[in-house]
Amino acid sequence: MYPCFDELDDAIVIFNQDNTVAQLNLSFQNLFGIRSEAVRNIKADTLVTRHLTQFFKDDESARRVLDAIERREEVLCEIIQMRTARGDLRWFSNSLRVMTGEPYAGMMLARFRDITLEREEMMRSAAGMQTPVRIGPAYTAIGDLVPYGIWICEPDGTALYISSSFLNLVGKTIEECRQSGWVESIPLEDAAAARAAWKHCLDTGTLWDRELRIRDPEGGLHTILSRGAPIQNESGEILLWAGINLDNTARKYAEDLSAVRVAQQAAIAELGQIALADAGPCELMNAVVRMVAGHLGVEYANVLRYLPDEEAFVLEATVGFEVCDVGTRRVEGGTSSQAGYTLLSREPVIVEDLRTETRFSGSALLQNEGIRSGISVIILGDRGPYGVLGAHTRMQRRFTRDDINFVQAAANILAQRLKRRAAEEALKMSEQKFRMIAERSSDLIYTCYHDGGITYMSPSVKRILGYPPEEFIGRRCRDYVNPLSLHAWEEGRKRVARGEQVEGLEVEFRRKDGTAAFIELNISPILEQGRVVGVQAVGRDITERRQYEQLRQQAFLQIERNIEQFAVLGIIFASPSR
Repeated sequence: MYPCFDELDDAIVIFNQDNTVAQLNLSFQNLFGIRSEAVRNIKADTLVTRHLTQFFKDDESARRVLDAIERREEVLCEIIQMRTARGDLRWFSNSLRVMTGEPYAGMMLARFRDITLEREEMMRSAAGMQTPVRIGPAYTAIGDLVPYGIWICEPDGTALYISSSFLNLVGKTIEECRQSGWVESIPLEDAAAARAAWKHCLDTGTLWDRELRIRDPEGGLHTILSRGAPIQNESGEILLWAGINLDNTARKYAEDLSAVRVAQQAAIAELGQIALADAGPCELMNAVVRMVAGHLGVEYANVLRYLPDEEAFVLEATVGFEVCDVGTRRVEGGTSSQAGYTLLSREPVIVEDLRTETRFSGSALLQNEGIRSGISVIILGDRGPYGVLGAHTRMQRRFTRDDINFVQAAANILAQRLKRRAAEEALKMSEQKFRMIAERSSDLIYTCYHDGGITYMSPSVKRILGYPPEEFIGRRCRDYVNPLSLHAWEEGRKRVARGEQVEGLEVEFRRKDGTAAFIELNISPILEQGRVVGVQAVGRDITERRQYEQLRQQAFLQIERNIEQFAVLGIIFASPSR
């Protein structure tokens, strides 16, 4: 259900809006030996108290985690110790986040990041430092090589050194950042939680590991990952705090982008379900343009149906454009529009700025709305292109390959539904012609599918076998075959199953009154994607012919017996003894 989370090394728990467990990712399952299926849909308190408490080093940590989950409180970072399913005691950074954006809006993600190796490395680096260090050129040089730099604080949190890269980011001096002055650069909605977390670390001596949003002097937001550790003497007394600030903006952007892609994938899956539910083309088109516009974050989306005789398009569905134009608004083809050029190029077309576009002219539909950027892809039809699916925005924007794939996937689902609709219409017309022929035919005509039995039986069955046609629906013809003909019937069925046509198969059927009727069958397989799924058969009543042949055969036998008797009499009369 959430495949992207299974790719993460961090242990992840996803809670539904009602605080029941939705999913455990693979890392969580492997780390703690709890299967996702075993805890799905149970309450958070049950998960923690019944399944997780045994792994926490202390009950207090378990209680804090559970309280935060139940209050749906966002936690950026809390350092805890837990044992794995194998019994290893590890250090973890725990965070809680309420997700936004469809389809996960209101769900909560709990992350457990293993930081044991990082902590051990920092502690090893700090080993042997017995006295407070003197801040010198070495720290300055190293700190300025690291994005947003390093920092050193006294045991009470007073800053001794902060790299100039961080000071430049926040636009402050080190004097302004002493004590908790650096917190003033954190957005107000995050500041209280950050201050409380820093105080908790100072009081308990636990690792500092927190993702922070930092505001620069111009008001821009930057995401940094701030990590630090206490440096202790042999007696366990904290001498200093040392840490590092890393630029986490790119990773945060990647995570946000990943969430967008997950939402797009979910939208494509939902469109597939709508299509499978036999939604009409109009309903599906409207769903497509709504989802494309929503998940791309654009103001406009449309489906344009191609009119080859006019070399133009007609607006079939839209978001953003005038709804009253649906079914009537024409758009130029060829190089007079983005849609026309898309058909000519036979591939997706991206426009970054329509004002400077040289490949084609901007259609009035787009220019009248002041559209700057957009994507258009081909919707394939049964015998050529059905039309074009487009997404557009008044803002200048650069669309990615993933955006193209998303729009193309939506177009493909629509194309498949349109092809299926065309096939259904063709089949319906074929069935109508078939029924017209069958209704007027004196022969027995029927259609039978392997998974559903007989779906059609012509009215002539009443005259031939004495049964009403509806009595056969859902049943098998084999049920009406006399035992003496079952062998021939099965041999014919095997040939049809191999895709062969069977002609002249004579089978004895049981009439409703118990008498026998001989039917000569011509049977053809029904194929779907190269697989035999049923049969169509035409049967002619040959009972009278068979009876005539039997009488004729009996007459021949009688003649042969008479000839034999005359021959015997001739021999007797010709005997010399006579």
